[in-house]
Amino acid sequence: MTSTYRKVTLNEAEGVAVTAFTFITADEDRLSRFLALSGLSVDSIRSAASQPGFLAAVLDYVASDEPLLIDLAKEMNTKPERIMEARWTLSPSEFE
Repeated sequence: MTSTYRKVTLNEAEGVAVTAFTFITADEDRLSRFLALSGLSVDSIRSAASQPGFLAAVLDYVASDEPLLIDLAKEMNTKPERIMEARWTLSPSEFE
C-alpha cells in the first residue's frame, strides 16, 4: 500500500514530536488529558520520555485529537499534514 504522506527526515520528525510534547505540557488542561489517556503520571513522564517509541506515541496522541492537531499546527505555523507526515516517519509500520 502506498502512503500519501511525504516522508520527512527522522530528525525533522523528532523535532515535530518534541515541539508537540512541549505544546502539550505547556497547558495544564492539555497535560492532564494526555496523562489521563496515556496512563502516565507527572512522576513517570521523564522515564517514559526516554523510551523508544515515546515520540511516536506523542504524535499518535496528537493525531487522535483533531482540535489539538489543528492548534498545534497553528502554533508551529505549519499544516496539520506536516505533523501527520512526521507521525508517519516515526511509525511507518502503522501505515503499511
